[in-house]
Amino acid sequence: MKIVQTTIITILLLFLTIFLAGGGHGTYIPAKLIYPFTMLIAEFKNEIGIVGILIAIIQIPTYALILNNKPNWKYYLLGIHCIAVIIGLYIGLATKNWTLS
Repeated sequence: MKIVQTTIITILLLFLTIFLAGGGHGTYIPAKLIYPFTMLIAEFKNEIGIVGILIAIIQIPTYALILNNKPNWKYYLLGIHCIAVIIGLYIGLATKNWTLS
């Protein structure tokens, strides 16, 4: 049952981020919050590409697998995810010559 739920959540989150990105004409903020590792790759390569798409597809099921097998790791997982989000948002601002102040 958890596999089905994880698959549904993954598909819904992917469609949500693609919809909000608007095919490149919308905002990437939700994608950076949900899929920070994919968006870090996209910042450096200037495109999401096949590797980024594959990472996005396996990210949520990997989180579910880790949380199911190692429930004590939830804070480590949350911390790593938050650090990746912060780095991704900062790189996004820095590449556009924006400042945080």
